[in-house]
Amino acid sequence: MSSAASPVYYDPYKVEITANPYPVFRRLREEAPLYYNEEHDFYAVSRFEDVEKGLADKETYISGRGAIVEIIKANAEFPPGVLIFEDPPIHTAHRGLLARLFTPKRMVSLEAKIREYCVQCLDPLVGRDGFDFIADLGAQMPIRVIGMLLGIPEEDHAAVRERVDATMRTEAGKPMNHNVGETMGSGFEEYVDWRIKHPSDDVMTELLNTEFKDETGTMRRATRDEVLTLVNVLAGAGNETTNRLIGWTGKVLAEHPDQRRQIVANPGLIPQAIEELLRFEPPAPHVARYINRDVEVHGRKIAAGNAMMFLTGSANRDDRRFVNGDTFDIHRQARPHLSFGYGIHACVGAVLARLEGRIALEEVLKRFPEWEVDLERATLSPTSTVRGWETMPAYFKGSGSRPAAPAAQPEPVAPAVPAVPVTTSVDGSWTVTVKGPTGAESTTLVLENVGGKLSGTQSGRGMSSQILDGKFENGKIFWVNQITKPMKMKIEFSGTVEGNSMTGKAKAGFMGSFPFTGTKA
Repeated sequence: MSSAASPVYYDPYKVEITANPYPVFRRLREEAPLYYNEEHDFYAVSRFEDVEKGLADKETYISGRGAIVEIIKANAEFPPGVLIFEDPPIHTAHRGLLARLFTPKRMVSLEAKIREYCVQCLDPLVGRDGFDFIADLGAQMPIRVIGMLLGIPEEDHAAVRERVDATMRTEAGKPMNHNVGETMGSGFEEYVDWRIKHPSDDVMTELLNTEFKDETGTMRRATRDEVLTLVNVLAGAGNETTNRLIGWTGKVLAEHPDQRRQIVANPGLIPQAIEELLRFEPPAPHVARYINRDVEVHGRKIAAGNAMMFLTGSANRDDRRFVNGDTFDIHRQARPHLSFGYGIHACVGAVLARLEGRIALEEVLKRFPEWEVDLERATLSPTSTVRGWETMPAYFKGSGSRPAAPAAQPEPVAPAVPAVPVTTSVDGSWTVTVKGPTGAESTTLVLENVGGKLSGTQSGRGMSSQILDGKFENGKIFWVNQITKPMKMKIEFSGTVEGNSMTGKAKAGFMGSFPFTGTKA
C-alpha cells in the first residue's frame, strides 16, 4: 500500500518513527497541518507559521501544566524553579533572575575556558584511528562547562551528568515517567548547603545571594528549594542540548563531506554551519503545551484542557520558511529557526550552546578534518523529550598511518558461555520473538544447516527475506536478517540453542540490542 493511500500517523514514542521523523513530518505539514493522535490524546501542528504563532501565544498555550505530553496528561505538579514548566508571573521572576546571570557578555567571556576543555578532550585522541563524538567530547565538555559555572567540583561532574541524564531517559518506545518532578533538585543539596556557608564566584552562589522581584512584586532572595530546583534545571539544560548538538555535528558533517571540506578551508563558515546543524537536526524536536482556552486551528475547534504538541523539528524543515528544508546547506540564507524555542520560553542558554558548538567544531576540525561515522554501532538515546545519540563512533579513512578501522570503545563482552552439546538439529521452522522497543514481535524462521552453515528465510510483517551469514556450531547460532520495513536495517541475531529452544540478542543497528527467544515448531 502506498503512503498516499494510508492516513499519516505520528507517534513520538515509536522508535521506528523517531529514528527518522522527517518523512512523517513532511506528510503532516502537507496532509494534516492539525493532527490528532487518538492513542495518546494530543494534537500537533507541524508548519513553521503555526508552531511560531502557538509558542508566542502564552495565554492560550500555557506551560504551567508541563511542556511534555505525558506530564500534561498526568496533571503533575512541580516545585518553583522548573522554568520550562512555569507561566507568568512566576516564570517572569525566575527567568529574570537567570537572565542576569547568563548574560551574553558573561557567556562570551568563557570562550578560553571552553576551548581549554575541548583541547583536553581531543588532544589525547590525536594519533588514534577514531573517536566517539559523544563519549570522547559530547559527554565531557558540556558538563564541565556548566559544572564550572555552577561551582560543582570537577571530580563530581561525571556523577552529576549520570544523575541528570537518568531523569531524562525513558524506556525505549515509552513515555517519560511523570513523577520526574518529585526528584527535581535532589542530589544537589550538599553543594547548595556548602555554598550557603562558603560563598564563591559561581552561579550557585549568585542564585543564593542575588535579590530579585518575585511574582508578588516582593524583592527577595531565592529560597534554598528554589535554588536546588534551578541548579537541577541548569545542570540538565547545560548538558543535554550541547551534547546532542555535538553528536549531530559528527553525523551530519560525515554525511556531507563536501560541505565539511569547505568549512575546513574556510573556518569562518563555522558559525553558520552550527546554525544550519541546529535547524537541520534540533536536539529537541517537539515541545508541548496545555490548551488553556478554546481555540480554533485550521478550521477545527479544540476545547480547553487538551494538549498541543508543537513540532519544532518539522517547522525547521518547512519549505514555506526554508527553501528545500530537508536539505542540509551551510550556505543557506540566514533565517531564525525554532531549535531554541520561541517567545517567553526561548532558551536562556542559547548563547552558551552556540558558543560551545562552535568551539567544539573548530577544535575537532583542527585535528580531524576527515572522518566517517559507524552507524551500525551508533545508538540513539531513549527519551521522549530530546533526540540525539548515546554513542556516535567515528573513524578516519585514508588518513596516512592511521588504520582505517572504527575506534569506538568495544561493546562489553559477555562472559564465555560453555559449549552446549548439540542435541537437536536446527533444521526446520522456528518462531522467533524479539522483545523490541515497541513490544514483542514474532517472526517465522526456517533454517537449513549444511556443515554448520545456515541458509533459510525469516518472515514477518508481511515480508520474507533470505537470512545472511548464518552459522551454527557447538550450540551457538548466528544469522543476519535484512529488513526494509518500517525502515531499512540489518538485524544481527546471536545466541545459543538448547534442544528445541534458543535465546540470545538481536542487534538492530543504532537502535541497540534486544533479547530474543526461539521455539522450534
